[in-house]
Amino acid sequence: MGAAAVFVVAILAVASPAAAAAGAERGGLVTIPPGLYTPFQRVKAANSGETEAQAPEAIAAFAMDRAPVTNAEYLGFVTAHPEWRKSWTKTLFADGRYLGRWPADLDFGHAEAGDRPVTDVSWFAARAYCKTRGLDLPTTAQWEYALADAGRDEARVRARSLEWFSRPNGAGPGAIGGPVNGYGVGNLIGLVWEWTEDFNAYAITAESRDPNGNDSAAVCGGAAAGIADASDYPAFMRASMRASLKANYTADMLGFRCAGGAP
Repeated sequence: MGAAAVFVVAILAVASPAAAAAGAERGGLVTIPPGLYTPFQRVKAANSGETEAQAPEAIAAFAMDRAPVTNAEYLGFVTAHPEWRKSWTKTLFADGRYLGRWPADLDFGHAEAGDRPVTDVSWFAARAYCKTRGLDLPTTAQWEYALADAGRDEARVRARSLEWFSRPNGAGPGAIGGPVNGYGVGNLIGLVWEWTEDFNAYAITAESRDPNGNDSAAVCGGAAAGIADASDYPAFMRASMRASLKANYTADMLGFRCAGGAP
């Protein structure tokens, strides 16, 4: 899983009943209404050794992929952009496990894999894919806000997350599909971990470095003192996963989806 992060996120979504309805489908994208996001990393209070919760920040309406990017979709990308094929990509931008399940540059294996999330893709590669669509990776705030779903089914989402964490990784992720949340977004949990644009933005702070300068010291013991809701273990695990990554890393259960400004 990697070193635990120094923050946990709490979400407060504020939207009208109409805005809280399922997002409008726009091709592979849905529109997420505006609301408020409260970072779950506590910060040092002014002139005090105590910590305090951060103020909520406004999240503007944005568009997000309904599901993670699939192998079939990524095949189209590497076909058009050969510099991102597995045998061409430099290790500076993707480690040696890049597209590790693909037998060849333009072959993702068995036909059923086409509808499954592409994995073993680095942050650099995922971001390049999104840019070709005129999009970006979602920020951590956007991703967590979409998962929070204005507070709908919060207990069920946590329980499903814990059940997913308890299972060992299989031979690969399952097919995309199943129910979507109130915003119209699906497969945020239970299928693959996902890159965010600012995946490491909160991984290292002045408080998270150890006295010897070891940045990996952002582990559970140090992080637990700075979280707003210690009971939200799934959010803590997501933060831990993000904090363990570097931009050229790949993993066999790490995928992505794209996001952008609302239409």
